[in-house]
Amino acid sequence: MNTRKSLYDVATFYKKGAVLKASYEGMRYQVERAGAEEEYCLKVSVWPEPFCYEKTQQDKIEAKEFAYSEEGLDEVYTWLCNKYEEEQERWEHARDFPLDGVL
Repeated sequence: MNTRKSLYDVATFYKKGAVLKASYEGMRYQVERAGAEEEYCLKVSVWPEPFCYEKTQQDKIEAKEFAYSEEGLDEVYTWLCNKYEEEQERWEHARDFPLDGVL
């Protein structure tokens, strides 16, 4: 799995509303700031390759929210690692056969 540092930090990256979009071995993911200004949270979404978030069917995307803090970002990283391990066969299949079930 990519390193925790690859998720950047809350104070600079997510504060300006940037969205991290990345992938690892067939699992695409994005991390973004979500919610109202006083109640920001970090929202992480995962889905199988080959498409970007905007072009993927919503029923293939799983999302979870975490506290808007560096500790929350640590939890995001742990969740991503666990999600990859739990569904490794799914992600590897998406990596090896990206258009399976799409065409």
